[in-house]
Amino acid sequence: MLEYLKEIDWVNIARMAGLSIAVVIGQIIIYKLIIRLFKKHINPFILKKSKDSFKGLKFRNYTLITPAWLVHTGFFFSKLVMYAALLFSLYASITLLFGIYPGTRNFAMTLFYGLANPFLSILDSFVSYIPNLLRIIVLVFIARYLIKFVKFLMKEIETGRLVIKGFYPDWASATFNLFRLLTYTFMAVLIFPLLPQSETDIFRGISVFLGVLLSLGSTTIISNAVAGLVLTYMRSFKLGDRVKIGEVVGDVVEKTPFAVRIQTNKKEVVTVPNSTLLSSNVVNYSTSGNEKAGVIISLPITVGYDVPRQRAIGFLTDAAKKTENVLHDPAPFVLVKNLGNDASEMELCVYTHKPENQAIIFSELNNNIRDLFEANGVEMAVPRIVNVQS
Repeated sequence: MLEYLKEIDWVNIARMAGLSIAVVIGQIIIYKLIIRLFKKHINPFILKKSKDSFKGLKFRNYTLITPAWLVHTGFFFSKLVMYAALLFSLYASITLLFGIYPGTRNFAMTLFYGLANPFLSILDSFVSYIPNLLRIIVLVFIARYLIKFVKFLMKEIETGRLVIKGFYPDWASATFNLFRLLTYTFMAVLIFPLLPQSETDIFRGISVFLGVLLSLGSTTIISNAVAGLVLTYMRSFKLGDRVKIGEVVGDVVEKTPFAVRIQTNKKEVVTVPNSTLLSSNVVNYSTSGNEKAGVIISLPITVGYDVPRQRAIGFLTDAAKKTENVLHDPAPFVLVKNLGNDASEMELCVYTHKPENQAIIFSELNNNIRDLFEANGVEMAVPRIVNVQS
């Protein structure tokens, strides 16, 4: 009691009043300095850097982040930091004001520790977590540079500068993507136990929930992705190849991890899931077409018995030799497929290096055959129009 009465004499009252006025004036000055700092320096710095150094973040043809969006976001976070600094300075000033007077010092200490204890607890938790954080950093560092090294190797193989016997250049991209996926998965498995609160029931519940969602919702996606990977290593076709998959014939214009897009002669784009490809027979015309002998394409023809067999075969082979994109060596040949009641069913077989143009080749073949038969006065029995797959 005597100590309290001693502290409330006129001298101490004047001193406490002076300190209070100083705290208030200091708070006003700090308020103005914070406002000036953000309005005159930080915000113009954000605006200048965003316009001069940032041209936007794009993914393919889509702009993910524009400079205007970045400026707006920068100003938003700048305002948050400014308000936090103002509140912190006000909180500190109020704590100092209560600490000046003997009757409110206990309340001031409560305010001080109320703010300091959470920060001290966070700091203590951070210091305790540093060993695990260092382990995570080391794992990320190793994974990152291991992926960069494998990417460099695959790029060298893909461009042909590095040759590994039995490893084809078109495997490089798929191998790198598979290695990157496995590396990131393995890294996540190692990092997971090192994360804060990873042993809590909530964290485990979230992990189980995500696992269930992944297993239930991605069965088709995973099967298509695995099928795409298998097709890559099977080397059934590549971009630009003319292929036949089921009833679809066309050029491969796009390969994705989940599907293949084929453009037909009618410019129709057909999307075929990789899982369907894996369970279907794939005929690749371009593979044989690039070889010296080329690829054989055939056209069914019906010729009446009144036409001598050798003469009919001569007409057919002559018509084939007049057709563009048909090879003379190896020479065209004719197979007798069936002897019907009124006519022979033959099959004209020709070699070509342009299987992708088979619709045009068949059309020209039909025209040349008809012209030759008509020019020599030979009538074709039961003529039919061949429906060429497109």
